[in-house]
Amino acid sequence: MQSRQYYKIRIIITFSIVTIILVIVLSRVGYIFISNLYLTQLTEQVNIVTKLISKEIDRNYLDVLQLGNPTSTTKEYFKVLFQKNLDTLLHSEIFVFDEEFKVAVHSDTSFALGSEEPRLSINQKEIEELRVNEASASMPFKGDDGNWYLWGFYRLNGNYWLAVRESAARFEKVDEFSRTFWYIGLTGILISVFAGWLMSRSITKPLNKLVKFSSEIGKGNFSAIHPEKMHGEIALLADAMDDMKKDLSENQKERENLLAQIAHEIRNPLGGIELLVNLVKENQSSGEKNKEYLERILKEVNGLKSLINSYLNYSRPVQTNPGWADVNKISLEIENIFKSRLQSENVKLNCNLELKKIWFDEGHLRNVLLNLVSNSLDSLSGGGNILIESYSKNGNWIISVKDSGSGISEENLSLVFNPFFTTKKDGTGLGLAISKKLCKENKADLTVSNNPDSSGSTFMIVKEIKNES
Repeated sequence: MQSRQYYKIRIIITFSIVTIILVIVLSRVGYIFISNLYLTQLTEQVNIVTKLISKEIDRNYLDVLQLGNPTSTTKEYFKVLFQKNLDTLLHSEIFVFDEEFKVAVHSDTSFALGSEEPRLSINQKEIEELRVNEASASMPFKGDDGNWYLWGFYRLNGNYWLAVRESAARFEKVDEFSRTFWYIGLTGILISVFAGWLMSRSITKPLNKLVKFSSEIGKGNFSAIHPEKMHGEIALLADAMDDMKKDLSENQKERENLLAQIAHEIRNPLGGIELLVNLVKENQSSGEKNKEYLERILKEVNGLKSLINSYLNYSRPVQTNPGWADVNKISLEIENIFKSRLQSENVKLNCNLELKKIWFDEGHLRNVLLNLVSNSLDSLSGGGNILIESYSKNGNWIISVKDSGSGISEENLSLVFNPFFTTKKDGTGLGLAISKKLCKENKADLTVSNNPDSSGSTFMIVKEIKNES
């Protein structure tokens, strides 16, 4: 059961892992983006506030601060100034401090003036690197009350800095955004698991149909119905399996016909052998010896062996080794093979080869042409002509063998390529069938037609021109 769910589980797991990774990346990127955006706005805001407050400070009162403890007038001045700019919702503290981080004046009247502010030491480097009339802001931090804040600093002169503690309460919203992203991510994971289940089901369901379909084919049920409602690549696979079913069905019928024909072809010689054996047996009982019977038995046995070998050659799978076959070379070889027969039977073999080479298994092409020329010779009586031509036409390579013989009767034209069909007395009826098969294995076709002048017939090897190498 586990193996049957393999791809379904893989799809669901893959979807889930991809979604989890995307959720983590997006939530982190989203958090950083929103955090940086908010910090940028908050920093600009606190810098503006510190600059505005610094511009309102009378420099004469800063000079007074440098003399020592501030006077009551100075304290009152800064108290009014700080209260004027203090917004309890935004600014919790405003004060002025020196290089030793000692507070000179503070918005909180209860604060002990002249005492050191230890909280500033965290930002010591930022404070010391500030030039006069420059502002900067610290990173957000949590105060003792658990709320978020950040410092804004402005250097007033060589000895004093202005500090504003800005509320960063909205920074908590950033964390809430992060949690929101996680919730969205968890929802996305659930959706992806469901989507993965649906997708895996959309794949495995038609595959299960194909498995059932192939099982029926394996059992020899070639009437099994092609699965419907297939789409995309699976539809192509289903069509390929249906084509395979048709090919297997045709092969099965062909083999059944071959077996039936072989049984028929073997039965007659066996009957003759049986009769001859009985005659030999009778002669032996009477003391007679007749070698003629034994020779006829041997002839029948050899005929059966030839028949069986022909069948094995036809039924054996054909291995092709295509290449650029030299048509001119093969034609010369065939002419040499039939040279004596051509002379004795007064037959003239001509070649008109416009096409010198064809992409074909050279051995197969030689066998096919040998068989076609041999058939043409058999159809000629008292001399005649055979013409081998090669040319290209309508996007095809064509090699034809044309003779001036007796031709083929119309009722036999559609039967000549059937296994065991023959009009010859001693023929097996497999020559043209094997030639047709060799052409098919080389992605070519073998056709036959009678010549228009009612003199002889023409066999044509037709192969589509392709960029083959």
